[in-house]
Amino acid sequence: MSIDLLLQSIDHQYPVRDANLDGEVLSGLRLNDGVVLSSSFRGSQFTRARLTGMTFQDCDLSGASFADAYLQKCIFVHCRAGRSDWRRARFTQSTFMTSDFSHGDFSETQLSQTTAMRCVLAQTILSRATLSQSALMDCDLTNVVLDYATLTNASITQADLRSAQVTGLRCDTIHFSECDLSERDLSGLFLARANLSGAKLNRTNLSGADLSGTVLTGASLVGADLSSATAPNALFARANLQAATLRNANLRQCIFVEACLDGCDLSGTTLANAVFTRASAKSSLFAGADMSYALMHHVKVDGSDFSGSRFLRTDFHCASTAGSLFVAQRGSALHTIPERAVAELYDASRVIPLNGVS
Repeated sequence: MSIDLLLQSIDHQYPVRDANLDGEVLSGLRLNDGVVLSSSFRGSQFTRARLTGMTFQDCDLSGASFADAYLQKCIFVHCRAGRSDWRRARFTQSTFMTSDFSHGDFSETQLSQTTAMRCVLAQTILSRATLSQSALMDCDLTNVVLDYATLTNASITQADLRSAQVTGLRCDTIHFSECDLSERDLSGLFLARANLSGAKLNRTNLSGADLSGTVLTGASLVGADLSSATAPNALFARANLQAATLRNANLRQCIFVEACLDGCDLSGTTLANAVFTRASAKSSLFAGADMSYALMHHVKVDGSDFSGSRFLRTDFHCASTAGSLFVAQRGSALHTIPERAVAELYDASRVIPLNGVS
């Protein structure tokens, strides 16, 4: 098929099928509202092209170049685009499904309101790319390069990112749900307002990172390093922080409800107004920590060290403190209120009325 026939078919909204345009130059062309099926564009040039409302299904785009192209409301389904070039391309409201973009180059690409689902992005380069209101869902991101990329209101879910390159990555309101970032060096990264619910961050280096307002509900941070991290208002509910290092971190107003912090190093940490209700922090180090107005209701801190900590109405109501050290601590602490403890044992839903009627 010639380029002229391709353009005529698209202009007349006639589906293009089984076309072979390998190595053809389509640079600067405008393609609107066309459907291309089972066609080959291996090594073709789409540089500076403008594609609007185009659908490519079961097409071969291997080695093709879309550098500096503009793609709006385009759809790629079951396509093969290994080693393709998308540098500085701009995507708006586009969709990629079950396609292979391995070894592709998306450097400085802008993706806005764009979604990739179950795609192969292994060894893909996204350095200095910008993802805004976009999502990479259940994609293969093995050895993906995200150096100096900017992710804003974006989502990467169910991805193994243990081999990803993330130097200088900047995230704001990013969704990393159920991703594996274990043993990665994320020190100093900006991850404010990120959603890392259920993420695996075991032995990950987050020292000096900005985790302000980050959601880490149910995340696993066993042995992680959060020393000197900035994480006010972060949510660690039901997270596993066993043996983690949080030395000198800013954890003001953080929520640790039902979290596990056994064996943690929280020395010198700011924990003012933090909530540890029903958490376990046995054999942990709180030496020199600021625990002003912290809520330690029903927390287990047996064998922990609070030497030199600052208390100010720190509430240890019904806390388990057997074997803990409280040497040279400053300020005041609140302890168990018997009447309140009895009331908390009372469960009205389990009381059987005298007449047997509930």
